[in-house]
Amino acid sequence: MSRRKRQLWERLLNEVRASQNATDRFDQAVSDAMGMNRTDMRLVDHLEREGRLTAGELAQRTGLTTGAITTAIDRLERAGFAHRVRDLDDRRRVYVELDHAALSAAGDFYSEHAEMGEALYHRYTEEQVQLLLEFVSRGRELNERRAAELEAELAGRARRDAAR
Repeated sequence: MSRRKRQLWERLLNEVRASQNATDRFDQAVSDAMGMNRTDMRLVDHLEREGRLTAGELAQRTGLTTGAITTAIDRLERAGFAHRVRDLDDRRRVYVELDHAALSAAGDFYSEHAEMGEALYHRYTEEQVQLLLEFVSRGRELNERRAAELEAELAGRARRDAAR
């Protein structure tokens, strides 16, 4: 393997880490500007990307407990960012839906990101986009798997400690 390739790889990995930190910092600033906390912003992100979800589905996707999810959904409702909706076919099921009018202000914060993304879309070939998609997807999958494993381990420790 060439030395140059290794150096480029290390630069790429460092840039990914720096990008994650920059994204976290920006998202925190947006959360602060909107009067929300980061947990609530993560829930909003899931709902925006995936559509309406149940509280259980939100808990599963975020690793939060059902109690924490209920509290977060209550906050989102009070702030006008989301609301609960009963399933018309199964009245026992309740979904959480975004209030898109209340979230329109969030779009202002991310409009420059959307413009940059569109410019990069036109710059890269389909094959390059496929490569980037694979790289990002594999990293996300690893993080999701490891987070679930660690959460299960920590929950097991907590149960053992409580039993003592």
